[in-house]
Amino acid sequence: MQSNVAGAESVGVEGYYHVVCRAADGSIKWQDEFPNLVNAGGKELMLDTLLSGTSYTTVGPFLGLISGASPTFAAADTMTSHGGWTEFVNYTVGGSAVRGTASFSSATSTGTTPTNVTTKTATAITYTITGAGGTVGGCFLVTGSGASSTQSNTSGTLYSAGAFSTAKITTAGDTVSVTYSTTATS
Repeated sequence: MQSNVAGAESVGVEGYYHVVCRAADGSIKWQDEFPNLVNAGGKELMLDTLLSGTSYTTVGPFLGLISGASPTFAAADTMTSHGGWTEFVNYTVGGSAVRGTASFSSATSTGTTPTNVTTKTATAITYTITGAGGTVGGCFLVTGSGASSTQSNTSGTLYSAGAFSTAKITTAGDTVSVTYSTTATS
């Protein structure tokens, strides 16, 4: 008797941003939650990092803010080429004009095969709005070899980018707290 058993399991990867803006007095001005596009380069980096052994170096990840009222995204976007959006830079993190460093907790899973959900969540990063403030349209995550916390730097691999349901207005002294989580489901 022969048996040819194969499990048909697939994996989907998605990310999620949760953002809260507080005025200088601590009151909540606005908050939003939104899914993001995990870019092709981000998916490739994820698999290369997992499957290429210990010689693969990952830098970051760094989380930045997106400028403007109507950013658009494409799976082919990279840090050097993302025509539908620009980086918002009127902020500091910990007193320095840098992107926030995402510090992730250990991944956790629920359920069993073939249906399970594995999640990894970063600690919230707080951005203090400076200068004239401005319109924030979303968030992005950059990582991989060459990634930098320097604002407007185009090195590294764009892992994900996403937009608010509607653009958000910020003023100097506001704080914007961003939490990023990513989920793999099967």
